Amino acid sequence: MGVSKSRMVADHASDSTSMTESSSIPISVVILTLNEEINVADCIHSCEALDDVHVLDSGSTDRTRELAESAGASIWNHPFESFGAQRNWAIDNIPVRHDWILHLDADERLTPELVAALRTLFQRDPPEAGFYLPNKLMLMGRWLKRCGSYPAYQMRLFHKGRMRFQDHGHGQRELTDGEIGTIDEPYLHYAFSKGVSDWLGKHNRYSTEEAHQAINDGTEIRISDLFSGDRIRRRRAMKRISFRLPMRDKLRVIQLLIIQRGLLEGRAGLMYARLIAIYERMINVKYRLLRRGTSAFETDVMPRSTATSDDDTASSS
Repeated sequence: MGVSKSRMVADHASDSTSMTESSSIPISVVILTLNEEINVADCIHSCEALDDVHVLDSGSTDRTRELAESAGASIWNHPFESFGAQRNWAIDNIPVRHDWILHLDADERLTPELVAALRTLFQRDPPEAGFYLPNKLMLMGRWLKRCGSYPAYQMRLFHKGRMRFQDHGHGQRELTDGEIGTIDEPYLHYAFSKGVSDWLGKHNRYSTEEAHQAINDGTEIRISDLFSGDRIRRRRAMKRISFRLPMRDKLRVIQLLIIQRGLLEGRAGLMYARLIAIYERMINVKYRLLRRGTSAFETDVMPRSTATSDDDTASSS
């Protein structure tokens, strides 16, 4: 399915009727959770300008659902299969109040500036199928503008009748015949709110999915994609071609710290670059094992010993 050229939010500000600051924005929110008691209440509170907030939980064993309900959200449960499948399940099964849906993860926050942009956008019903939003990656109390490759856009706001998702790597890609716009105001992403160990655990799983996706995609690209005016298409083409490069993890650190000037972000930038290098290395190891036909690289089988054990020798003597 095709994606047409994006249009900016400002295109919708003209020829619209005024909306008071107190009026509700016709957007429903769906927050995906799994053991997010540390995050979920703050995420919900950041959405207080929106009158329909839902939490889609996938089996939390902590107080996530209790805290979400106390914060005023409606709670739904569905086992997690993948991000694409979970987002589609939400579209099909959660009885949202509005046609437009904003998807968030629990470690993400709306800002007053983004809420104001949404209010302006929805002074009339947008004709687009959805909108890409950027996020500000936060670490050690600061915004990693350079190391976080800002602005990196994600499909988060969409019309429920015009958008579907398909799995791709550890995330998802949008499926639509409609036009996709761009909102420039970012949301905040506290990716390390549950600690570095949690981040590494998730990215170990993500690296498996990314390696499988890279094998399925291959490394063939269209040269036109590398020079496309669509920054998302450019980024995806660069990702495919990166699997052809040696020392991919080291090149990624050079990109983040030198080319993107992440060194200017101090200790936070250095820590993030190191963590990304670990992630890229995990992807690279699994990708190369898959290319060799080692499909079960998550487990290993010890070779069966042909030597007679000492116990066997002793019992036969």
